[in-house]
Amino acid sequence: MAIARNPKRNQTTGTEDQAQAFISGSKSAVETPDEEQNKKPIMIRVDPKMLDRIDHAAKRLGISRSAFIVSSAAIRLESME
Repeated sequence: MAIARNPKRNQTTGTEDQAQAFISGSKSAVETPDEEQNKKPIMIRVDPKMLDRIDHAAKRLGISRSAFIVSSAAIRLESME
């Protein structure tokens, strides 16, 4: 068994103001608790190949897997109306 080195860590330290600016820019910081409570967790079964395609597409768009699935469902539902 080989011994692996620890990854190099970013040694730069930011100020408290920089940390707050980063946190306030986060989508989860903007989302209100009411919006989060209205969302329901679900469980679905997806073929592994389809899941890989979903993950790849979500990564290209810079969104989460969940956001991709929800937005795709919304587009499909709108087209049906």
